[in-house]
Amino acid sequence: DETQHPLKVSDFYMMALPVTIRQFEAFIVATGYKTDADQGGGSYFWDGKKAVIKSGTNWRCDAKGGIQSDKSHPVIHVSWNDAVAYAKWISQAYLGNFRLPTEAEWEYACRAGTLTPFNTGENLTTSQANYNGNYPYQNYPKGKYLKSTSPVGSYPANAWGLYDMHGNVWEWCQDWFDEKYYDECKAQGVMDNPPGPSTGPHRVVRGGSWDDTAVLCRSANRNRLNPVFRFDCIGFRLVFVP
Repeated sequence: DETQHPLKVSDFYMMALPVTIRQFEAFIVATGYKTDADQGGGSYFWDGKKAVIKSGTNWRCDAKGGIQSDKSHPVIHVSWNDAVAYAKWISQAYLGNFRLPTEAEWEYACRAGTLTPFNTGENLTTSQANYNGNYPYQNYPKGKYLKSTSPVGSYPANAWGLYDMHGNVWEWCQDWFDEKYYDECKAQGVMDNPPGPSTGPHRVVRGGSWDDTAVLCRSANRNRLNPVFRFDCIGFRLVFVP
């Protein structure tokens, strides 16, 4: 959480925006790839108590399960496996090294030099990010709740020109999840490019989403999911490593 520690990351470029439905569609058309939702009977939605699968939903769909007509929205209903497959395709198409960000790279980019809970400062408003404004950070005023994703880049960028690092969609990271991993990193001093644990049952997701409380959108917040899991609020963006 907010127990910060220094680390080093090597040069990388991060996509300014999450991958959109339009971009993911190009991958599907070019490769015929079948996502985990396509192969597994659909994607998951929160029914108020638990995640339930909805038949027929996949990357084409919005947060309610219908076809998303505005393809500038971030792609959702994609698993970690799907995101990695997209990265491999992009790498081959552009003869470059594209991949998911490590957890360390993601937080470094999200913070954009800040040490506060959000890259916007001590608070995050619903004019700055798409999240559930019924649950603001600490005792700040409530805001809007759109109940859906928003087109990428609808909110101001952070100081380094990156959009939607807080809210809109959770973003897959490359790392396996270990609750104690960053305690171990801190104990070792300044680590170079911490890669995360070598194995595990869950992959890291970061950033919070349209359906989450403000506290879950903090720069430091960590979450984890099975790499085959897909949901109505999970997407991704890539990094390019020169």
